[in-house]
Amino acid sequence: MIEFRDVRKNYHVRGGINRVLRGADLLIRPGEKVGILGRNGAGKSTTIRLLSGSELPTSGTVERQMSVSWPLAFGGAFQGALTGRDNAKCISRIYGREIEDTLQFIQDFAELGLYFDEPVRTYSSGMAARLAFAISMSIEFDCFLIDEVVHVGDHKFHEKCQIELFEKRANRARVIVSHNEDFVREHCERAYVLKDGLFHSFEDVDEAIDFHINTLHGNTGSGDMSKLTVAGPRHDPNSIYVPHPATERRSDVPEGTQITLSIPPSSIFPDCRHEAWLYRPAGYDGNSALPLMVFQDGWWFKADDGPWQVPVVLNNLIADGLLPPTAVLFVEAGKPNQKHGLASEQRSFEYDSLTDHYVRFLDEEVFPEVRKHVTITDDPSQRAIGGFSSGGICAFTAAWQRPDVFGKVFSACGSFVDIRGGGAYPDIIMQSDPKPLRVFLQVGINAQLSGRFEGLDWPAGNRTMARALAFKGYDYQLVTGEGDLSHVHGASILPDVLQWLWR
Repeated sequence: MIEFRDVRKNYHVRGGINRVLRGADLLIRPGEKVGILGRNGAGKSTTIRLLSGSELPTSGTVERQMSVSWPLAFGGAFQGALTGRDNAKCISRIYGREIEDTLQFIQDFAELGLYFDEPVRTYSSGMAARLAFAISMSIEFDCFLIDEVVHVGDHKFHEKCQIELFEKRANRARVIVSHNEDFVREHCERAYVLKDGLFHSFEDVDEAIDFHINTLHGNTGSGDMSKLTVAGPRHDPNSIYVPHPATERRSDVPEGTQITLSIPPSSIFPDCRHEAWLYRPAGYDGNSALPLMVFQDGWWFKADDGPWQVPVVLNNLIADGLLPPTAVLFVEAGKPNQKHGLASEQRSFEYDSLTDHYVRFLDEEVFPEVRKHVTITDDPSQRAIGGFSSGGICAFTAAWQRPDVFGKVFSACGSFVDIRGGGAYPDIIMQSDPKPLRVFLQVGINAQLSGRFEGLDWPAGNRTMARALAFKGYDYQLVTGEGDLSHVHGASILPDVLQWLWR
């Protein structure tokens, strides 16, 4: 078994002491499948490190009577200058394994080919994860630690991992730490919820999930949600995020030009008018073909007093050589011409519909206006599209429908929920051949709306999207934060997102 008895774990931070675990008790028996749920920052990764022995508790006892793996697919112990083969040899010696037999298994399982004899520092993140997972499977641990959902490699490799871990080692203990309630429900027999530094134990996984969800929404009870109350004043979950330094104007940085475009009446979205603006980078020679990025709800992203400050971010990143000179198009959703037309309904029609209408509108009716002022590349791998909420799912739809137009996507709090069928995207992705897309998803774990959208789960929709993208081998990122359906977190990481998209 593995047991925590009155475990406390503190970290010294600038503001004093961060007490992550506060007298926690936990028990993992041989062969048990146990889930650990908790919000970001609750201490789940700390728990994994304590379980594995890579960290010691500040006080209390961690007793292990089983051999315990490192977190699966974690390659933090690799020596980058050594080859995959030499790293495998070193780890095999540490665990007393027969080197030749183990090396053969790892080489066959990881499917690295000639790269097995190249330095690990030359590996992509996916290659390093495949090597780490293969080494994990070569050692017969009594208990496997899974920190978040493990998706490694393409569909075929992922399937092989599932068989190796969940079928061939079905009699081993597993500890799964995850935000993903469905994954925990599928693979765990019981669960803990980590809250306020303590483990709350549940023999029924569904009860644990209910308690976890209630905790995310600030409720402290369990069972019937109608009986739950929020104690004290509501904390703003977005308050932990601060503006990125790249959003600050700098006197030494030349500023790009912002041009108001004249968008002609649309044949694709008739009876409404559109506004759009173009950012042209400083020093543009007028002839070079520029990369292009498009933002839906353009005013939010371009406004001087808005949350995103994209022109300022572009000025700074381009000046620092962190991003190529790039043209940026800011487009507003259509405003109905008729007297009683609802702009919100037109926005939803344009952004939430899973059709090619919006990307055709851009390609056929807006880009010609852009080309009057700059030359833009025809290479879709150098074109990105992004947006917030409905604008986020719109960005994905545009690239999904026309990967010949856009190859990069940024979705902030994307509405991958059942508004106009967006919740079907994970199944659509799973049933389709992969497309040449690079996708960055951001969402707050407290993202929700009331009224007619009450009950729609933005975080779950984005996590399910990420699982589908991982399963099909896409180049993607999912970043979850503590915030709600707000621009704050997404805006704070935008400069890093842009560098990742154009890396």
